[in-house]
Amino acid sequence: REMKLVYLRLLASAALVGLFGGVAAAIVIAGPAQRDTPTDLTGIYLCSGTDPTGNKYEAAVEITAYGELWALRWVFKEGDDGHGFGILEGNVLSVIFKTTSIGWGAYRIEADGPARRLRGRWTSPGERTLFTETLTKTTAKSVDDLLLGLRRVGA
Repeated sequence: REMKLVYLRLLASAALVGLFGGVAAAIVIAGPAQRDTPTDLTGIYLCSGTDPTGNKYEAAVEITAYGELWALRWVFKEGDDGHGFGILEGNVLSVIFKTTSIGWGAYRIEADGPARRLRGRWTSPGERTLFTETLTKTTAKSVDDLLLGLRRVGA
């Protein structure tokens, strides 16, 4: 059954609250904001994580500014892709996404500058646990460049 995002809000307490087609969801993502200066997350990231079946996965993620939001695009080695939007509050990027399912999560910015790393946790409606994902900024010029390297290594 398809679920549509009806409402999503990041509270000052750093709780992400949403309503998905009649199913309420909330997740506390972090403590109070720890940064006063804006952070530019723009770039191509190597994504590695674990899915609900326990399998490891890799993808290329492109993050771009979208007004006051951040747009994310995941492209997996196998060819699947996904899209999402995020809100940056302090050193936490809270996201809602649609890949093979819908979900939400949060990434804490652990390193800044050229070696930026975002370590995150995510889940989907119906799940009772959190899954992990890490985004590490690369020097790749495009998602395709990074994917070419990932596919070569995985071949």
